[in-house]
Amino acid sequence: MRVARAGCGRGAGEAPTAGPLLPPLPAPGIVLELEAGVWAGVGCWAGRGERWVRFTVPIAYDLRYDTAVRPVLGANQVSRAAVLAVATARAGYAEYATGRHCRPTNERLAADTGLSVRTVQRADAALRLLGVATEVLRGRQRTRTERLASWRVGDRGRGWASVWALHDDAALARAITALSPHPEGSLSRNPLSCSSELTTGSRRPSGPGRRGASRRAGPDRGGGRLAARWRADPGAPPWARRHSVHAWAGVLAAAAAHGWVPRDLTALVSDWAGVHGWVPENPHTAIGLLGAMLTWHGDPAVRPAALDMAREAAELAAARARVAEQFAERDRAALARAAGRAALAGEGRAAARRVAAAAAAAAAARRTETVAAETSRRDAAVRAARGLPPA
Repeated sequence: MRVARAGCGRGAGEAPTAGPLLPPLPAPGIVLELEAGVWAGVGCWAGRGERWVRFTVPIAYDLRYDTAVRPVLGANQVSRAAVLAVATARAGYAEYATGRHCRPTNERLAADTGLSVRTVQRADAALRLLGVATEVLRGRQRTRTERLASWRVGDRGRGWASVWALHDDAALARAITALSPHPEGSLSRNPLSCSSELTTGSRRPSGPGRRGASRRAGPDRGGGRLAARWRADPGAPPWARRHSVHAWAGVLAAAAAHGWVPRDLTALVSDWAGVHGWVPENPHTAIGLLGAMLTWHGDPAVRPAALDMAREAAELAAARARVAEQFAERDRAALARAAGRAALAGEGRAAARRVAAAAAAAAAARRTETVAAETSRRDAAVRAARGLPPA
């Protein structure tokens, strides 16, 4: 969550000035942060909100409502006027450049359009089924933790509104292009008449050498491979997946020729952000932005992540050497233990055991004789004291 404040007030630490009392500032609102990659695969509108409202939505309704919407809605049909009214209201809350981050509540849309909340819900379902809007986050009630955090900043809301993206459709865009008239290049009268022939009389190529138009070169294979790996890399920015592999191949051809890897491109983006302060989350032309980064970097032979990768390789080699030394030390200790055990079972050890056993037996015999003599002496002394004859 992040706090979104409306309006502005005195800066922190400024003393209040004399004069009439100003109206209280509106309470700050809490905006639910979206997860990373939530916009992946969701397009944008091409001609801003006015084109989306005036052309995209009406033509989509006329072409697809009977086939794609009416069977799904069943008894909950919605009129064309209601759909256009809700679309106009939603376009006013969407991000100007992309049509994303559209998150008004149904009650707000109902108040803006004069329709009921249920009609707004049916119009939203129609927009989604027509393929011109996507609900990327469904509205829900706030959790207890979120509600307490909201109350701490004065936001008394108890739920999150749905987040929508208003966008065009590829098939619908082709239909709009086919239905749109082609404007004349000049206001003067066209000198060609309906009976004029617009085709050449000869089908043979003309021009120097009569070779005709040259064949366009295919996309660079090395750049395409680098682009495919970069688009699949988890560390790549989300806008790297906006364009196809063939679209990226041209700008990445020089980098691929010098052995760049996806980590080099990610490091280049990080270096650009560190020097220039930021990188747009949704650049207008992602290919142009990366081309500017490559031009700013300079020599493609100098890879941005080469030093980090070399340092990590050295650290990995040192770690593997330490592990190998530990295994070698373990093997040497095992050999020493085996040699000690083998020495315990040798002939010299057995002879020493026999000598020690004989010495122990002799010592035990001497102790036995000493004890027996002492016992005899005590018995003789006792018998003499009692006046008995010696045994």
